[in-house]
Parts: sequence; C-alpha cells; structure tokens
Amino acid sequence: MSMSTLKTPVMNNIAKRCYASKSAAALSIKGPQVQTKKLPNNSLVVAVPDYPTNIGRVSVTFLAGSRYEDPENAGISHLVRSSAGLSTELSSTFSIVRNLGHLGTNYYVTSDRETITYTIEAHKDNLVSSLKYFIDSISNQSFKPWELSDNMKRVQYELLTIPPELRVLDLAHKAAYRNALGNTVFLPKYNAKKLGTEHLLYYVKKNFNAQNTIISSVGVDVDTLVHISEDLNLPTGNANQTPKTKYYGGDVRKSKALDATYLAVVGEGVSYKDSQSASYAVLQYLLGKGSSVKWGVGQGVLEQSILKANSSDNFAVSAVNYNYSDSGLFGFLLAYNGKDIGNVLKTAVQSLRSPTVTETEVNRAKKQLIFSLVSASESSTGVLENITQQAVTTGQVIPFEKLIAAVEAVTVEDVKKAAGKVAGSKLSLAGYGNVATTPYLDNL
Repeated sequence: MSMSTLKTPVMNNIAKRCYASKSAAALSIKGPQVQTKKLPNNSLVVAVPDYPTNIGRVSVTFLAGSRYEDPENAGISHLVRSSAGLSTELSSTFSIVRNLGHLGTNYYVTSDRETITYTIEAHKDNLVSSLKYFIDSISNQSFKPWELSDNMKRVQYELLTIPPELRVLDLAHKAAYRNALGNTVFLPKYNAKKLGTEHLLYYVKKNFNAQNTIISSVGVDVDTLVHISEDLNLPTGNANQTPKTKYYGGDVRKSKALDATYLAVVGEGVSYKDSQSASYAVLQYLLGKGSSVKWGVGQGVLEQSILKANSSDNFAVSAVNYNYSDSGLFGFLLAYNGKDIGNVLKTAVQSLRSPTVTETEVNRAKKQLIFSLVSASESSTGVLENITQQAVTTGQVIPFEKLIAAVEAVTVEDVKKAAGKVAGSKLSLAGYGNVATTPYLDNL
C-alpha cells in the first residue's frame, strides 16, 4: 500500500550539453526568449523580459553554498541565509520590512550546496522603489551581534522543523562525498553559538564578489539588471574554485524516535554539463517520482517492484537525481512504516541496479519529464529558478526548445547505458529515524 508522505521537491532541470539535433517540426513547444550578457566585472546577467506577467522577479545569486564552507565554519551559509533582512549599514530591519511591505513586495532567500540566492518579487510599478532596500540588504550587511542573537531562535525553530526526508538526503550527501558537496546544508548544533559577526562578515566578503555573481530576472530587462549590478558595487575578488568533488560512497545513519524509517540509497550520477544528463533525467522518471495523483499509486518501476513483493506495510518511494556543476547523485528515497524494512530495501536496491527498461517505460518517462518541464515554464517563478540554475552550473542558458528536444532524443539504449553506470557505481546508504533493523550495504 502506498504512503503519501514523500513529497520532497527533488526535481532537477536539464542543462548544458544534454541536447541533440531534432527536426523543427518536433519542437511544437516554444519557450520564452532568454537574454544573457557578461558584464565587464565578470558578473553574468540573464533575463526573460517578455514573459507575460505584471510581476517583476529578480534574483541575485552567489556561489557561496555549503560546499565552500570549511569544517570550522560548517553551517555558516545557513546563517547567512537566515540573516537576510537584518539591519544593514544604512537601514534598520524595521525600515527594510516596513518599506518592502508597504510596496507589496516579497523578499526571500534560498540556499543549497552551491549557492545563496536573494530574490525579490514586486509589481512592475513598484519594483524600482523596492530595489533600493533589496540592494542595500545584500551589499551592506552588518550582522549586528544582538540581532544575530535574537535571530538564533528562528534558526533553532528551522532546525526543529526540517522534514526527515531532507535530513536523510543530507546524510546521503555526507556518505557519498564526505566533504565539499558532502557538507551539510544545515547549521550543526555545535556551531550555533560559535559563529558570530566576524565569521559572517568574512564569509560574505570572501564569497560575495562580482566573479561569483549571477543576476537573473523574469519580466525585467537586461539593462535594469546591469544597473542593479552597478548599484550592488560588489568587489572584484576571485572566483570560487574548489577541487573536483570526489565520490567515495559509504553508510551513514542516525537513529531518531520516529515510527517510520527514512532511507536514501544513491550512486554516482552525472553533472549538469555531462552529455548523459538527459538520459539520467529520463531514467529518474522511469524509476518513478511517486504518484502523479494524490493518494494514488505511482507507475514507476521502483514502486511497482515493491508492490509485487507483497509488502503489507505503508511505504513511499521516489527516484532522486541530483546534478551539480562537477558531480551528481542518482538513486532513490524510501519511507517505510513497518518491521520488514530489510526485504523492502533489498527489492528497491535490486530495481535500482537492474531496472526494467523497455520502450513503453521509456516513452512514459519521457512524457512525464516533458510535462514537468512544461508545467514549470508556466510559472514565472519556475522560469526564474530554471534559468538561474542553468546559469550557475553552466554559465549559459539552453533554450527551452532544445531542452525538450534533448528529452525527445533520448533512446532506450541511452537509458540502459545510464542504468548500467548506476548499477556499476559504488552505492551509498543513509538512514534516519527507526533504523535499528536496517541492513548495511554489504548485506544488500
């Protein structure tokens, strides 16, 4: 029986070098026109100015995610993100919040393993006025000690409300990479009181420079983004460079007083730049990303194989496909509420290592992937996330038509080749929750 507890947003976009030639007749779906420009200060601006919306959305992204942290400042990118909107050298927190609220503006910050992204959303009539406070909160951060102390309660609340699915995926990265991409995206408890004003100011000064910046927008033209870059007045600095992430593979688990067991099994995947990234994306949908219908049963190979194993307990399973600038992870996320976790896990691992790859299954997966890409393009928020992610990882944005063509061009042999690489990869296992009876990798 299927369990609808697994709704982790692990969808990834396809990027550079994952496209192939396709006849113009096959490209029945047209995407928005994307404009890109490399500025003299080496910042990259990407814009979709003609998207049909009255809301202007602007993102300023820095290559300053958790992979750039050191063991001594683990979790600092989480603190930087949660400190957005605090008092700056020119404005108080009250001034920023009050004025942006008066203008009807949304302001939020997201972070992941590679980036920290500041995003503003406002009606086009109010966007220019809102940018004053948006730019100030990025380029003039002060991290006053008393405000950081007050903000720590909010950080602690965030840590307490992290879903177990995200916790186990975080552990899976640790098991797979150990450091760099294996660094946690959450603030460890041992650093909660250790990291202060000086640490944050140094991290921002080191990573928030023009070389590490991508400015993107939907409903706003390139010229406006150029002015934003000038007003940010970011230092030149050096581009962030880390050694190519090495995949190790391992077993990490954390026991918690939960009824359910959350497991992530992953092998080495591909980066965004890899020519096989489209094949891996299709393979993800072939294995299944859960049900497309609420409370329904998924059609993916993973879920069907577990159902055929006659499991009597509730479960949910979804394939995961993480693509980064220089590496990737591919596998599945499993939530299980029962005692027979060993057999269910072995069944899922067997399906991952030798999935049923037929023309029918591949065509289904391709249709589902294309539908996901098209659905994301219907939202200006989805378009902004897509172009930003591509610009961050590849330095350019692939036209939407070529993304669709890339999926259409994937063959059964391409998917079998991707599945073969996953099968030959050393697996990593992460467990969270009730892991007492969870088998180890050498027993699978």
